[in-house]
Amino acid sequence: METQIANQDEAFELLERLNVEHSALERRLHELETYHSLTHEEELERAQVKKLKLQKKDQIAWLSRKTGLA
Repeated sequence: METQIANQDEAFELLERLNVEHSALERRLHELETYHSLTHEEELERAQVKKLKLQKKDQIAWLSRKTGLA
């Protein structure tokens, strides 16, 4: 991840945004997983949501390590 962080406030705002996005993806994944069966499109969406959720988690971890924010 090559994001440039100008200051701690910017880093905190980015971390907050990433956490909100991760939570939204978690809610959607939970919703999809409550269905008894999924359409082909829903299966594809579930796979994409899982990938994006992991990507957000990795970004959060990277930013937390880089800035010392938790």
